[in-house]
Parts: sequence; structure tokens; C-alpha cells
Amino acid sequence: MAKIALLIGVSDYGEGLTNLPGTQSDIQAMQQILQNPQVGGFDQVETLPNPNRTQMERAIEQLFSENRSRDDLILLYFSGHGVRDDNGTLYFANCITEKNSQGRILTSTAVSSVALQGYMTQSRSKRQVLILDCCFSGAFAQDMKAKADAAIDVKTQLGGEGRAVLTSSTATQVSYEKEGASLYTRYLVQGLETGVADRNDDGQVTVDELHEYAREKVQEAAPTMQPEIYAVREGYKILIARAPQGDPKLVFRKELNERAKLKRGKFSPVEKRAFKFRSRELGLSAAEADQITQEVLQPYDLFWEKVNEFEQAVKETLDYDPQLSAMSVDDLRYFQRVLKLRDEDIAPVLTQHQLDFAAPPPTPVTQKAASPSPSPPAVEEIPLESEKGVDYGKLRDLLQAGDWQGADYETYRRMLEVVGREERDWIRETELREFPCADLKTIDRLWVHYSQGQFGFSVQKEIYVNCGAKLDGKYPGDKIWYEFCDRVGWRVNEAYVKEATFDTSAPQGHLPIRCHYGKGSVSSLALRLVSCSR
Repeated sequence: MAKIALLIGVSDYGEGLTNLPGTQSDIQAMQQILQNPQVGGFDQVETLPNPNRTQMERAIEQLFSENRSRDDLILLYFSGHGVRDDNGTLYFANCITEKNSQGRILTSTAVSSVALQGYMTQSRSKRQVLILDCCFSGAFAQDMKAKADAAIDVKTQLGGEGRAVLTSSTATQVSYEKEGASLYTRYLVQGLETGVADRNDDGQVTVDELHEYAREKVQEAAPTMQPEIYAVREGYKILIARAPQGDPKLVFRKELNERAKLKRGKFSPVEKRAFKFRSRELGLSAAEADQITQEVLQPYDLFWEKVNEFEQAVKETLDYDPQLSAMSVDDLRYFQRVLKLRDEDIAPVLTQHQLDFAAPPPTPVTQKAASPSPSPPAVEEIPLESEKGVDYGKLRDLLQAGDWQGADYETYRRMLEVVGREERDWIRETELREFPCADLKTIDRLWVHYSQGQFGFSVQKEIYVNCGAKLDGKYPGDKIWYEFCDRVGWRVNEAYVKEATFDTSAPQGHLPIRCHYGKGSVSSLALRLVSCSR
């Protein structure tokens, strides 16, 4: 019975995929721990840094086919970019992987899950472990949604009898932290090296024990991350390494881990005193106890550092935007996603500053001397068409009466109804890019009609294009965005306005405004208008 491993790390990529420098340290760390006779005890551990497609696929085929027997343990580890095609098939990128001008993978330049599944299935070995520490940041073409219904079906594509597949993240998540270091691999190595992954203290680490330890530690640092394991029956219990039994360092580490879970890494003075006493009781030196404590608290320290970063961002935002405009909320939401924090993680910060992201920010009115509203044409000229059965009668009446504030809010409410969301929610950019054409045209025609060309989505689109933006559904960059906001009056003197102007004296394209929730909404609606006009 042999134990053989192939560790592939791709750090250098061509255009269209970001480099991941941390992958090389990942495969080196895995190699050391698997080769250690006291831990992994693998007979052969080969590393393959930055291979091209042919080198990578040849090495994988050889791993599963060369003189293998049923009881051999075969481990394949991949650290790099995972990419999917339009059909949902997963590909593993290498140093020559390319994308076309639409951002779609050139499948001939990457190794497919279909090929990998074939090699694994044909292998005589019935103990196979596949570890995918994949960064999925490059996994979707430019016009594809990274949604749950577009997720990669790893279990179907790579699962099988006598096999365990471990992934560092779901198909819509990025698993790499700053400077390219992978949290998942870090805690896989830590779980093996220290033996702490041995959950039942039997002196052996199974695949499911190792994954569960790494998953818990990853989520302590980045709560939104979702490492997964896919296995069938015996696949969960494949033995991968040995662990020490009765080791004082391991005993101390496990006790600290349990207390840290209860307090999210914030120990009380009494606990710290107890740990000092316990470490001496176990015969540990002060240096050994301190090192273990630092390692146990590391993911929690990272978590609290992120929460603090978010709080500082909130304070800075409130300094220049006390009303917290929709655009500022969108910026903070984006930062929250970057930090991989859940809503419950940032809730104390929002409560402290009396903020509620679920509610659309108020849009105060700047009342000016009423300028006469233009006399609109007859009501019958605008058909109130809707693909979703939405009634636009009230919006028409408000616009006809020149109640621009009421019409702005009614537009927001009816658009929420179209996409199936409740009031106080907001419309996602992906929903704007798929907004029903009949409804979008009705709303736009009503605004343009009753404002005599002063307001409306199509008016905003023309100004947006004139500022140099491309109709591709993407954020155009700060320069073009700021110019657009200046033109429509959403920015004055390089600062976002705190009050909208609900009057025809407002700059052209100023309204509607409440339905725009983020910097990408204008681009998304503009792109949809174009597609609906075809």
C-alpha cells in the first residue's frame, strides 16, 4: 500500500487572470507535512509549479495510472484559479490559460474536470483525495452572473466511490487573502502538523476531520467563506495522517480552541490566568504556550481586524456623507463583501452608528420656487404595459401632476415589485440587466413624456454615453462616473449631494434617482435599454 501525492501550484497567469503568488508557498508547505514520516508519511510527494496545460494533464494522468493498486492512497492538490465555461464545466487554469475578448475561457488552454474525472475513474486506486484550493475570482465570463444557480456542481463533476473532494470555497467565492496566502491551506497544514485535526483523539486524522478543522478556522477569520467536502460513504474516513496522543502541546491547543470558540477569541483576564496555570501544569514553557496561543487566536485577530476596518470605513463615509446616500451604502456593502463579513458581523457597528442598510436612504427635498410644470400631452398616448402585471397608473398620475418626489418614490416601489422584492430593499445590478423590457420602456416613456425630455432613464443613458462610458454593464471608472454625476447634479463641488432636487429646474437627467442603488446601476439600466430597443 503506497501513499502518493501530486501538488500543483499555479501562481503566474496571462492576461485575464490575476497572479496568485501564494500558491508556491502552499505546495511547499503541503509537501513538507505530507513527507514528514511522523505525520503524513507519504512515500512520494511531487510538486509541479506553474505547469502548462500539457505538463499539468500528463502529470495528473500519471498520478492515477502508473502501477497503482486498489489500496494505494492517491492525493491530488491544486492551488490556483478554477474557471467555468458557459455550460458550467469546471476547468483548472495553468500558466498558458487564455480568455477571449468576451472573458470566456479558451477551453483548449486549460485542464477540464471531465478529463480529471476520467483519470480518477479509470485508476485502480480506490482511495483518492482531491483538494482544490481554488480561487474562483476569474471563474465567470463578463456577462455571466455569479449566483447560486450558476454554481459549479463539484460533486457531480468530480465525485465518485472511494473518493473525497475538498474545496476551499464555493464557486462564487475567492479563497485567497491578502498577499495571495490561502487560509484553507494554512489550516490544512496546521491541522496536520499539530495533530489538532484529530477530533476523536484516536491518533489518526481522517479526511473529514481535516476538512472540518480547516473549515472552522477559515470561517473564524472569514465568516462568509464556505469550504466544502464531497464524499461517498468510505470517502469521508480515508486516513490521511497520524497525530500524537497525549502530547501536552496538543492538549493545551485543543483546550484553547474550545474556549476561543465560545468567546470569539476574546479571552477574559480570568481565562488568561487559567491558561497560564494550565500551561505550567502541562509542563510547557512560557514561549511554547505563547506560540500556541498566538496560533489559536490568529484567525480571530484577523476577524476583529476586518471588523475594525469596516467600522473605520463607516466613520470616514459619515464624515463626507452624513445622510449615507445609496452610493455610499453600495460602497460599504462592497467593502463588506471584500472583507468576507456577514450581516451579523457588522450589525454592532451599524447599531452603534444608528444605521440600517436594509432601508433605502432618505432622499430629502430641496424645495425651490415652484417652476411651472410643462403641460403634458394626453394621458392616452402612453400605454401602461407590463410583463409582470404591475399597475403604473399611480406613477402616471404623479408625473402628470408634476409631483416629481412622489413619482421618484413610486418608480422605486414599482421596480421593486417587478423584480419580486419588498419595500426597503434594493434592486441588484444583475436584476437591472434583466429587467423586463415592457416595464422598463413604460417607466422611461412616462418620465420622458411628462418632463418633456428633462428626466428619464434614456435621458440619463445619453448623458452617460456622452461622458465617454461604454454600454457594457460595467462600472466605467471614477473619471467618467464623476463627470456623469456632475452633469446630472448628483455631485456638486466634488461631493455627492445630500438632497435631491425635485423640480424641473434640476439638471437634465437628475431624476429618477432613488432606484439607482450603486455605481453600476446606471450602466446596467443603460445596457438594458439598448437591448430592449433591438
